[in-house]
Amino acid sequence: MQNNVPNPNETYFRIAAWTAGVAGVLAIVICALLAYDYSRRTAKDPLESANFKAFRNMLLQRPTNEELKEQIRILDTELRREYFRQRAFAAGGAALLLIGMGVFLAACKTAVTLHRRLPQLQPLLTLEDTETKWTRRALWGVAGLFGVLAASVLTLNFASRSPLPGSTEELAAMLDESKNPIDAGRKGENRSPENLAGGANQPGSKNTAAEPPPSDEEIALAWPTFRGPGGRGVSAFKNIPTEWNALEGSEKNLRWKTAVPLPGNSSPVVWKDRVFLSGGDENRREVYCFDAKTGKLLWQKAVPATPLGGKKFERPPDAGYAAPTVATDGRRVFAIFANGDLAGFDVNGNPAWSKGLGIPDSTYGYSSSLTMCKNLLYVQFDQGAEGDAKSKLYAFDSATGNIVWQAKREVPASWASPIAIRAAGRDQIVTAASPWVIAYDPQDGKEIWRADCLRGEIGASPTFAAGKFFTANDGAELSAIPADGQGEVTKKIIWKGEDGIPDTCCPLANEQFVLLFDASNTLTCYDTESGEKLWEESFDEGGYSSPSFVGIRVFLFAKNGLGWVVEPKKDKCERIAENQLGEECLTSPAFQDGCFYIRGKDHLFCIGK
Repeated sequence: MQNNVPNPNETYFRIAAWTAGVAGVLAIVICALLAYDYSRRTAKDPLESANFKAFRNMLLQRPTNEELKEQIRILDTELRREYFRQRAFAAGGAALLLIGMGVFLAACKTAVTLHRRLPQLQPLLTLEDTETKWTRRALWGVAGLFGVLAASVLTLNFASRSPLPGSTEELAAMLDESKNPIDAGRKGENRSPENLAGGANQPGSKNTAAEPPPSDEEIALAWPTFRGPGGRGVSAFKNIPTEWNALEGSEKNLRWKTAVPLPGNSSPVVWKDRVFLSGGDENRREVYCFDAKTGKLLWQKAVPATPLGGKKFERPPDAGYAAPTVATDGRRVFAIFANGDLAGFDVNGNPAWSKGLGIPDSTYGYSSSLTMCKNLLYVQFDQGAEGDAKSKLYAFDSATGNIVWQAKREVPASWASPIAIRAAGRDQIVTAASPWVIAYDPQDGKEIWRADCLRGEIGASPTFAAGKFFTANDGAELSAIPADGQGEVTKKIIWKGEDGIPDTCCPLANEQFVLLFDASNTLTCYDTESGEKLWEESFDEGGYSSPSFVGIRVFLFAKNGLGWVVEPKKDKCERIAENQLGEECLTSPAFQDGCFYIRGKDHLFCIGK
């Protein structure tokens, strides 16, 4: 007699069976969706998109068409977005498929186990256990289905592989290199990019050469970079008022003050009738243009985060998001921010180019300002610790943003800015970082000379006067380095000074004096030729603003907004005036005919009669 007693686990068996069925259908649907998504892809490589190729060919015919360039930028962004959407979809689909197969197999195993019944009482030698036979068949069926699904996943995986890397950062770097195929591993090598546009708008091409760089006379009358021409902090004009007061209700020699939309520690630069500035916070980075006569904000332009600069990072505690001062050649203005994003605009605010250098590995944030020499823009991108080999000096073509050369630097992170100087009959880009002061040839990046004279965290930029470069930083000494050196010049340092060494403020020098403003609010004076310490003068307040020469007088600013005008002499410091800006000030002034511009915590000021 047959045993017809139902299995007490019948309910659980049905649940397992339904689960297996749903999981199996889900796996099939996911496979279909992955196959459909792959079939509709237009190109594995965004640069091989038919639309991108068409625009690129059009640009070869019309290399100066700004509207076409903007369309290419937009298309490039969309192609990148679609590429990473596809990658994310494929990765997510594969994960779901594996989960579905796992659930399917587990449910099948559970169902088979729960569905077993007690064997019938039949002769053991003549009757086969039907339950065992079907169990064996089920297991083979499950194994076969698993093989089919696994083969599908592997096929999709290999078919969808792209020659492009698997991250946004790596893709952005590859796209930049496709436009600028520079051998990054060869120090100072100058190899012009020639692949994308056949040399059009590339360094040294006719299009770039057709737009001559500003003349020396134009630069001398402007304030194009941090601390003005050559980064020396020396005004070409002497008719600057020595007295002012910007306090509300007590204004004196205040032409105007204008609110700056976003905060920043960058200093103003000036070209003719325009003042340029940058600002930023964790959500936005912007460049501003003000009317030099009225203070009216003429335009403000956002710099969208690049793939390399779009990652979240800790707020720089001291430097902020917009500490580097912008640079201009009168044709364009350039800005770099704490996330390593670099951008150029024409003087009317139209985007010229942008690129990301990556978020720098820097304890206090990034604050090295930009400088220029002829048609090249220089970025001192020092980062990391000693031995990390992360630091570089970049030279970009100012018209296109293409890398002309890049030099590896065996230094840790620094916060000093490079200066571009013509000295000893040659142009030089001079940089400061522990332990080296290094001079490079501006055109090809080859090293001219280096001196081992710095230690610690370098915040003060070098300066130049009387045939010598001067560097100083807390933890090191004030060093006078000859400008005509070649190779290792450490033993040829002319003289050194030990007192009044600054940690942030840059040295100030002319034919007579070298002046240092240190963290203890003391102004120290040395003789330029002999290195003799002449005197020191203490002030009630100190700050981060570097001192400046206006004729024979020196302008100083404290963090709390106090401003002094002094006249250094051989035997003493003569105080001329004490003035009030009315708000916190961490920046350095920009001088023009009859006035100067300086940024406070909230406003841009124009001081002039």
